[in-house]
Amino acid sequence: MKFISLVFDYDFDKQKKSGRIWAEKAYRSKNFIFEYTAASIATFCHHNPERQYIIDTDNVDLLSSKIDQYAVDTSNIEVRDSSELIEEWCKDDYCFWPLLRHLDYHASQSEENLVKLDNDLTCLKSIDDLDDFQGALAWKFERKVSDGRDYWGEKYACINALGSDEFLEYNTGILGISKENLHLTKEMIEACQKLIEVDVSSVIRFPEAPGVTVKTYSTSDQTATNWIFHKNNLNVSETYEYFHHHCYSPLAKNDCINWAEFLKK
Repeated sequence: MKFISLVFDYDFDKQKKSGRIWAEKAYRSKNFIFEYTAASIATFCHHNPERQYIIDTDNVDLLSSKIDQYAVDTSNIEVRDSSELIEEWCKDDYCFWPLLRHLDYHASQSEENLVKLDNDLTCLKSIDDLDDFQGALAWKFERKVSDGRDYWGEKYACINALGSDEFLEYNTGILGISKENLHLTKEMIEACQKLIEVDVSSVIRFPEAPGVTVKTYSTSDQTATNWIFHKNNLNVSETYEYFHHHCYSPLAKNDCINWAEFLKK
């Protein structure tokens, strides 16, 4: 089983145009992004020092220096300079295209189960019990898409792009695909493209920012992934017993750092 992550400097204007209007509040700066990413990586290494873990980044020195602040065994992690690939993946206007492109890149080169880890996770224990998973892994179940709020724009995008909102939505902060299903990353990309092409500006609203609207449903990548899980009848196993995902508040990234404090040198 191979683990991968992607960390790079975010374009906040692109984030906001893609529906993450709170991007600057959550992500703050390149330095902060790399800081909480390093904390997340450290907790994984602490519990799983023997695991192969590849991190693709546009700044090896910055990330390596931040990981080095933690007293963990990093002998099995590989921090790769993937600047050219990241630049290519970031050409699209949708800010989360790099996540699916990165996943597809590794899927095309893998013959083993593949697990993508977001950068704002705390690993809670060894993941040995997940070794032989079949189907897919996600962090945890959130809701049925059709039960979501209209003003999120998700239901509108799904009905217009996919023809249905009758499927389950899992948080894909952890996204695992078993080896026999790695070809499905191509379908995820196709579904995501359909979703981002739907103009949701007529329905989407932000209670925290009245009057602000955008055209793109922000988590089209996650929703596309769940649609492909559903379409292909994949068994989805949750992993919240193994990881905590600091994702439900713009200020939650601080907790990613705080929860790793015990590992600091």
